[in-house]
Amino acid sequence: MARNRLVAVLVFLGACAHPIPAPNSPAPATAPAPSKPFAPIPDANPLLAEITAAERSAVEHPDDAETWGRLASVLKRANRLQDAVRAAWRAVELAPSAESWTSVGNVLTQGGAPDAAMAAFEEVSRQTNDGFLAAQNFLNLGYRAWLWGMDDFAMRAYARADELAPGHPLVLYDRTLLFAASGKTAAAQAEATMLRNVVDRVLEDRPPLEMVEILEPMKALTESVMNGDAVARLPPQPEPGQRLPDRFWRRDPGQSHALDLAVDETSERYYPIAGWQVFALNLPSGWTDNLEVTKGQPASAQIRLEAGGPRPVLWLLTVTESRAGPDLDRLIVQARRNLSGTPVLGEVRSFAGRDLEGRSFVADDPGARPGDPPGFARVWVAVVRAKGFLVTATRFLRDRDPALVDESERILRALEVRDLTPPHR
Repeated sequence: MARNRLVAVLVFLGACAHPIPAPNSPAPATAPAPSKPFAPIPDANPLLAEITAAERSAVEHPDDAETWGRLASVLKRANRLQDAVRAAWRAVELAPSAESWTSVGNVLTQGGAPDAAMAAFEEVSRQTNDGFLAAQNFLNLGYRAWLWGMDDFAMRAYARADELAPGHPLVLYDRTLLFAASGKTAAAQAEATMLRNVVDRVLEDRPPLEMVEILEPMKALTESVMNGDAVARLPPQPEPGQRLPDRFWRRDPGQSHALDLAVDETSERYYPIAGWQVFALNLPSGWTDNLEVTKGQPASAQIRLEAGGPRPVLWLLTVTESRAGPDLDRLIVQARRNLSGTPVLGEVRSFAGRDLEGRSFVADDPGARPGDPPGFARVWVAVVRAKGFLVTATRFLRDRDPALVDESERILRALEVRDLTPPHR
């Protein structure tokens, strides 16, 4: 009987898509790319090749649901969510299943449409007899909603998960977190008591080390709650997102074709940088993005913007918290000095937005000659002060088209820093 409990919990926790924080665990990060001549051009991003291959496969197999599901998945990872949800809806049209509806729900979750995601996950629950699998979708959705302060919605999602998989330990864990962070001590302790009983029974079976590593943070939470210790609301995960226009989720897949959904020329992306501080940028919808938080420095991150094709895009924005008010003139001079070799430097330009101030310049590699193989022989560099943050932007350019420089400056001028800290409860 105890062995069956262990197997069940392994199934539960192995499917968990949201993290269980361990004490003092550092933020994930990827080391910066090594420097190269003239400017530190990063290595090629394999995600662009994956997108190209998935798009080609969809053209070659337009009536294959799995092909559209794979395309939706890779576009979601790139934060190209309008294209991703079109592909996900196409998969539902071709073969409505637990897998295709899960894909729709996941994109809608990242796209800021939680009610629509809830409806998609209800479709999953009707398409599968696996209550654990169906419950996990609601747990992931509820946990994400809780991170952004949507406690009532999170409780609805947790309740639905509990209906589908009664006694699921992550339901107990998530509700314990929510109640404790909201100051509802009695309710938190009641949930923590039930969670502790589940964890203790499993630990008695001497589970594998990887299982213990999952259970120990759960046990630590129950002890903190039972001791009456304060439990803080966790900040959102550093994951890019955007808010999808209504037409992408207020729809009946039986009434219209997914591929008729028009993708906007631009879309507003958001990037959680430090706690609930979010950067918002309006970018061409065909660009991919990636957000990496610097190890050990949660208020320091890099946003990587890219696009393939005949006019590729490669743009790095490094963000650091800077409450002292950096000297932009000094920083732009330093940026010019940091370029290796003997680049040809353009004049420094000043620009400003509603809540920001910036300086920029263009530099050319004197070694680049007409007829050379195409490469990034030009860079646009900017430093921006925006609401307590310093942004250093480097866009690598293949040609001298001034429209690209104007576009870069226009995007940064419209940058917004938003404080989405949930209200204190």
